[in-house]
Amino acid sequence: MIKMNRNPYNICTLDPTSNCISCKNNSKIDCKFNIKHTILSMVVIYSFLIISLFGLFFIGLITGIWWMLITYIIFIFLFFIVIEPRITCSHCPYYAERRLRFKCTGNMITPKIWKYHPEPINKYEKAVTFIGFVFLGAFPIFSEIFGIWFYFSNDLSIFNQSFFGLIIILISKILICTIFYTVFLLVYCPRCINFSCFFNKVPKSIVDEYLKKNPIIRKAWEKNGYKLNNER
Repeated sequence: MIKMNRNPYNICTLDPTSNCISCKNNSKIDCKFNIKHTILSMVVIYSFLIISLFGLFFIGLITGIWWMLITYIIFIFLFFIVIEPRITCSHCPYYAERRLRFKCTGNMITPKIWKYHPEPINKYEKAVTFIGFVFLGAFPIFSEIFGIWFYFSNDLSIFNQSFFGLIIILISKILICTIFYTVFLLVYCPRCINFSCFFNKVPKSIVDEYLKKNPIIRKAWEKNGYKLNNER
């Protein structure tokens, strides 16, 4: 039986035999899969989505308006299953691994439906990524604020349990939204190897060192105008 090559781009991140101890980037970036990091990110992400969906469902119950919940469900599916994997994840070195599901330190359940793109993310893809994550966090919050306004505009009693329930959901949503973006922007993004992502904060010196160890990615980046510091 012929064994499938899971690392066709010869990326050190996907090579179990790579010498990480002698690497200058050792412990500076998350260039090896870590199940503990993945579990943490999944807990944060799903808490974020569950509270968002519950809040929109609750709004539907008390207002009879369901299009906001339906819109958000459709958005979540399209953004996380179709759009983001193409415009962001497909440029990540982890995405180069031959497997049915994308597996990185922030995700291990998204199906792989696109081919790997070693070149950096372009400005249009970055713009869509930014807009997508803004919508992801802002839409439920503004929808819940609308639900509160609906109560006042229809002269409903502010002592109604549903009203206080909506207030609690809104506060919970703002809290988990803050945790979600804080965890990723301060914990994951400064160490993520998807270097061209809009939110990535890895220093250029570390990016350069990684590219030197991965010729195929380096070639794709240099073809798009990237220059290493010592080769300007």
